[in-house]
Amino acid sequence: MMVALLASLLVTENDFATLVGLHSPTISADAKTAAIVVARVAWEADKRTNDLVVIDLGSGAPKTLLTDRPGLSDPAFSPDGTQIAFLAEDSASKSPHTRVFVMPAAEGTPRAVTPGDADAVEFAWRPDGRAIAYAAADPKPQKSGADRFRDSFVFTTEPITARESPEPVHLFMAALDGGVPMQLTFGSPSIADSSPLSWSPDGRSIAVTLSRNAILNDQSYSWAAVVDVTDKRVRALTGRSMWEGDARFSPDGKHIAYLYSAGDPQIALSELYVTSPSGGTGTRISGALDRNIGDFVWTADSQNLIATGPDAVTNALYRISLARTTSRIDIGGIVPGTPLNTTGGADVPALGNALAADGTLVFLASATAQPLELFKYAPGAGATKVTDFNSAMNRFEWARAQRISFHSSTGVTADGVLYLPPGFSSSRRYPLVVYIHGGPGDPSMLEFDFWAQVMAARGWLVLRPNYRGSPNLGLAFQRAILYDPEEGPGKDIMAAIASLQHLRIVDASRIAVCGWSYGGIMTAWLISKYHIWRSAVSGASVDDWITDYGTADDSLADVDMLHGSPFVGKNAAEWRRISPIWYARDVTTPVLILSDIGDNRDPFATSSMYWRALRDNHKDATLRVWPVDGHFPDDPVRIVDIFHYWIAYLADHFH
Repeated sequence: MMVALLASLLVTENDFATLVGLHSPTISADAKTAAIVVARVAWEADKRTNDLVVIDLGSGAPKTLLTDRPGLSDPAFSPDGTQIAFLAEDSASKSPHTRVFVMPAAEGTPRAVTPGDADAVEFAWRPDGRAIAYAAADPKPQKSGADRFRDSFVFTTEPITARESPEPVHLFMAALDGGVPMQLTFGSPSIADSSPLSWSPDGRSIAVTLSRNAILNDQSYSWAAVVDVTDKRVRALTGRSMWEGDARFSPDGKHIAYLYSAGDPQIALSELYVTSPSGGTGTRISGALDRNIGDFVWTADSQNLIATGPDAVTNALYRISLARTTSRIDIGGIVPGTPLNTTGGADVPALGNALAADGTLVFLASATAQPLELFKYAPGAGATKVTDFNSAMNRFEWARAQRISFHSSTGVTADGVLYLPPGFSSSRRYPLVVYIHGGPGDPSMLEFDFWAQVMAARGWLVLRPNYRGSPNLGLAFQRAILYDPEEGPGKDIMAAIASLQHLRIVDASRIAVCGWSYGGIMTAWLISKYHIWRSAVSGASVDDWITDYGTADDSLADVDMLHGSPFVGKNAAEWRRISPIWYARDVTTPVLILSDIGDNRDPFATSSMYWRALRDNHKDATLRVWPVDGHFPDDPVRIVDIFHYWIAYLADHFH
C-alpha cells in the first residue's frame, strides 16, 4: 500500500526546490573521467550552491572536489588530464570578480591564474597545458573624490536598462607559472558574446569571434578572426562583417569551422562552414541538413564534426563530414540539452571540451519523465545514463507526453508536444492550457519540462505548439515569420488546438493560453484575435513594437524582421499593425500580465503600457511585476513565485 501511495505522488511548484541543476560537462582526453557542475537549491538563501564533481565514466562513481563555490562554471581538463580549470568568483576579494582557477584533477586547492581586477568570461587551455587564453574586459580605472560621481556616458544602442557603456572584452594569455598576463587584442572590437577561444595545435594562434563593440544589440556585427599570439596581429578570416560565430581550429590545424547566418538568425539558418587558417569563406558543409546548427566540435581525425540541431520535437546529434555528407547519430529517446552543457537560458558554446579523442561524448539530456542527467555516447555502444543526481524526482507520477502534428497554412505539417495528465482517459474531456514557447527559436521538445508537468499534474492537458518561426522544421517554416511575426503563428497555434478538439478530449469551455517572452507576445495577440479563452497569462511580452525598438537590447532583430525602422517613411503603420496594444479594445479574456522591472530584452515599458490600454478600455487585467533585472529571474524563489501566480491564475478561472 505504501509503495502504491508513493508512486502516485503528483508534482507541485514546491518540488522545484528539490530539482538538481546540471551544467558544463567536460571530459578528460583519455575518456575515463568527466567533470560537471552540480547546482542545488538553497531555498532559505534564495540561491543555488554550485559543486564541482568528477565522475568515473566506467563505474559512474562521483567525487565532489569543491562545494558551494560561488559563480562556479565551465570546468575544463588540461590536455594531459591532470588539472582542471574553471571560472568562479574570487571570494577572498571585497569586490569579487570572476577569475580562472586551476586545481589538480584528483583533488587539491584551487589557485587563481587570472587577475582579480576584471571578470574573465571565457578561457581555453593552450595545447601544451602551460598557459591559458582568456577573455575579459579591461579593468575599470579607479576613481576618487567627486570623480566617482562623473558617470555619464554616450548612449547608442544599449537597452534602456543600461547604467553604463560596456567596455570591450579583450583576449589575454596567462602563463600558469606566473607573471603578468599578456594582452593580445586592443581597441573597440570586442570578443563577441559567448565566443569560444580556440587554439591552433601549435599554440601560435587563437581563433575567436569579434564584434564591433561589447553592446549586446550590436552582436549581429560579428566576424571570425585569427589572433597571432607572437605579434598580436588580428586577421579577419572571411571578409564578412556580420552574423559569424564559434570559430574553431581542427585538431590537425588545417581547417577552421565556423557558423554563419545569411541574415538575422530569427529568419535565417545558422549554418556550418569550414575554411582554411589562411582565410576565405570556405565551404558550407551543413547545407543538406536544412536545420540550425547549435553546438559543434571537431572529431579527432579532423574530417568530421559532431553538431546539434533541432529536428521536430528533439534536439538531434549529427555527424557532418568535410565532404558535406550528414548522418544522424542514434542516441535513443533522450533529448540533448540546448545547448548541451547547460540547464537552459545560457547561450554558450558547449561541445568544445565534451568530446574525447576516442569519440566518447558526454552531454546533458532529458526525456519527458526523466530530469536532466549526464549521458555518455560511445561510437558503437550508443548512449547511456551516467549520473542519477535527480533520483529524488523518481517518486512522482509524471505526465506522459507525445508529439502531435497539425497542418500549417505554410504548407508544412507542423508539430508540438502534448502533455496528458496523470491518469488520463481518452473518454474524458479536460481543461486545456496552451503553453507557448519563446524565442521564437526555442522549440518545444520531448524533454523534461518541469512547469508543464506541474500544470499537467493539476489535471490539465498542456499543449506546447511549434508555430511558424520555430527552427525545428527547416528554413521555409522558420522564415515564414518575416513581416508576419504574429498573425501567421497565431493561425498555427489555433490549428494545433483544432487538431486536439477532433480527438474529443478537450473541454472547449475551459481553454487557457499563456507564455513568456515570444510566448507572451503570442498570448497578447491571440486574446485580441480569438475569443475561446477562459483566461490568459502574458509574461515579458512585446505589446508595442515601436517602444520595444527604442528600448530593448535586440532592436536590430526587430528591424530585420520588418521593413526597417518605424521612424523611416511609412514603416510605422506596419509596426502598429503587429502590436497587441492597438487591439486592446477587442480583448474579452481576463489576463494576468507578468514582467521584470529591469527586463533588458522585452522591456517592462510595453507591459505597463499594455495594462494601461486594457484598463482604459475597461478590460479585466492585472499587472504583477518583480523588482529585478533581466529577462527572467535566475533565483529559485522568484522563479517559483512567477509560476505560483501564473498557475494559480489559470486554476482560479478554470473553476
